[in-house]
This record gives sequence, structure tokens and C-alpha cells, in this order.
Amino acid sequence: MERELILNRLLDKYENSKHLSQPKTSKRRVMLRIGKNDLPEYTYENAEIRDRFNNAAKLLEREGIIEVEFLFDRAIISTIVLNLDNIDLAYKSAGRAHPARTAEEYCEVIKSALSNVKTAWIRDWQNDICRELETTKRLPSFCRQGMSYAKEFLGLIAYYDDLGGSTITTRALSSACFSNSKRFEQEFQDEFLRIAMQYHPEMAEQSGHTEFGVREKLELLGIWSGPELYQLSGHCIITTRSGALDLSPMYPYGLAVPGTVVDEIISFDLNKIQKVILIENLTSYNEYLRLEIKPDELVIYHGGFLSPKKQSLLQKIAESISSGIKIYFWADIDLGGFLMFECLRKIFPQLSPMRMSMEDVCKFSGFGLPRDSVYLNRLETALAKREFPFFEDAIKTILKYGVTIEQEVFLLD
Repeated sequence: MERELILNRLLDKYENSKHLSQPKTSKRRVMLRIGKNDLPEYTYENAEIRDRFNNAAKLLEREGIIEVEFLFDRAIISTIVLNLDNIDLAYKSAGRAHPARTAEEYCEVIKSALSNVKTAWIRDWQNDICRELETTKRLPSFCRQGMSYAKEFLGLIAYYDDLGGSTITTRALSSACFSNSKRFEQEFQDEFLRIAMQYHPEMAEQSGHTEFGVREKLELLGIWSGPELYQLSGHCIITTRSGALDLSPMYPYGLAVPGTVVDEIISFDLNKIQKVILIENLTSYNEYLRLEIKPDELVIYHGGFLSPKKQSLLQKIAESISSGIKIYFWADIDLGGFLMFECLRKIFPQLSPMRMSMEDVCKFSGFGLPRDSVYLNRLETALAKREFPFFEDAIKTILKYGVTIEQEVFLLD
């Protein structure tokens, strides 16, 4: 036991030193110092324990694995130094794999599993982790759970890439990858999202502006807890490869279009529409249909951050809009709402905000959601950088009152 303890403690120190990642660049010794309590198990006051450790250390020294220094020629060890020239022998004696060999093995597995990926952010992640393995020899988090887990996780990444932007439910994804409808959520979801938050460009950008939950993160990646349904209402006709669907008989109540039909949609006939309104909050959407919708309006439930499939639907609507139609977006008057607006402008360049003005902040400030200094500082930074030019007056007013405005408060008006 003493032999294994000494070896493993020294190898742990070696793996946390520059000697592993940058060989021959450091002159510092890898050692255990008894006076620094690096080996607390060595209670030299107990003769039996002391002798066992001393004998184990002397044997390792004879094998050329370590050097032992004793205290003033007494039978008390002061320092145990790892012989870096015999590091491979130390690992063999400890029954451990050298991190460099392990890193090479994992790197080959990663490159093989992801050799055909087309998704840019996944390629960036793959390149980074392989570079990290080659330079630091330290395993990324998903590899620390063993080769079996790593291969399953890489299979998940490869399968997601093969979807090519198509949406899928969490249960279907899990069943396809693991023959188990719950394993993705239970074992792989957190790691998958952690990587996406760092490398997916939209997720990385949005994470700096607002907090959004697991469901919203997955939806942005095109992974849904249930089938996507897109709600809209207005006097328009949706033309698909199979025929035409007139929404007019459903006015003002609207209907929901399943995400599975988006690829079949050819165009939208908006001849009777003068205004397109996208509403982020579902309650506000339903109340708008009940109380305010006009015959010349197409009203669309926006929901949270856009999934790839919903982006495709909105792009087809944008391509069908004539120059005379006005387009509006209504969301919470906060960082999330501002960011969603900027994302939508990539689809609808002529987009204007609706009920998101300085006056609206003033009017409902008494019902606002108080924000802490970190959130308000983020708004100040956005204002200084002119990140949200359409909302600069609203941001100044939010900073004045220290609150943001949720859409539901408009129901009080």
C-alpha cells in the first residue's frame, strides 16, 4: 500500500506540473516534502508505519524511480523526488497510463468519430479539444468519465451534425443515439449544452445578454421537448407543395402550423395583409387575438429564441412580404427582448419595435421587474457600445428606474 501511495501521489503532482505539458522547460523537482504535509500518511512517530514507508521508498529508489532524502542522517524521510528520466517506469509500476498516451488515444477517437462533421461550431470545438489534448495532455471533461462515455457522447455529436439543421425532439434524439428515450437528458444534456454555449455563435452571444433556461437553449439548437407548433392568425394563404391552406376561416383565433410542414411551404399570399406583428409572449399573443387584431394584420407568436426550423418559416414569410407591409415585434422591454429584436432584423430588415419604448417603461415602471447591479451594468455597457440602437431611450429609462418591463403588465392597461 505504501508503495502505491507514494507513486500515485508523485504522479498526481507530475500531471499538475509543467513537466507534463512542457517537458524539459522547468527545473523544479516533482517531490513530496514531509515537512509540507505532502504525505500525511507518513506518521514517522509511529515506528511501524515509518518503517513500512521507509522500506517502500528505498525499494523504489533501488528501481531508479525515485530519490529519497532523509532528515539529518536519521531514519526519517524528509523528501521523496520523482526521477523524471524514468517516468515511463513509474507509470508502469503504478499501473497507470501515461497522460500523453491517453491523450493520443482520445485524440484519435475524437478525430475518427467527427471526421465528417459539417457544422462549423462543432468543427471549431473538435479542433480546440484536439489541440488541447496534444499540448496539455489533459482530458476534456467528457473524456474523464471513461472511453465508453466519450464514444457515446461523440456519437451524439455526430448524429446531431447529421441532422443538418432539422429539428428533433429530445426523446427522439435520445432514442436514436442510445436506444433509450431518457439517457440524453439524464447523462449527456448538460455537457452538450456546455459546449454549445461556448462554441455556437448565437448561443455564445445571447448568453452574454440574458439568462435563458435549458428549454430555450435546446430549442435554439433545434431540439424540442415536443413537436414544434407555430401559431399565427390572419387573412393569408399558405401555399405548399400539396396545395393551398387559407387561414381566413380561422380568423381571429388563428391556428398552429406543425414544424414538419415548413420544408413543404412554398410561399405566403399576403395580399390582404398590411401589417405583420410578431409577439414574443404567448399570453400577450392570445390576448391580442382576442381584443386587438385587425383584418389587415398577420399576427405571429414568436416565442423564445428562434430554432432553425422557425427561422426557416419566418424567412419564407419575409420573402413573401411586399414593400408596403409594415413589420413589428413586441417583447419584454429587457435585454432578452432587445436581443431577439436584433436577431429578427436579420430576417426582416425593416422591422420596428412595438410597445417597447421609453414611454412604455415610464408608464409601467411601477409594475416593473427590479434588476440587480450586474444586469444594469450590462445594460450600461450595451448603451455605451450602441448594441441596441432602436432602444437607447428605453435603456436609459430602465437605468433610471432600475426595472425592466414584462409584456404581461400591458394587460393591466
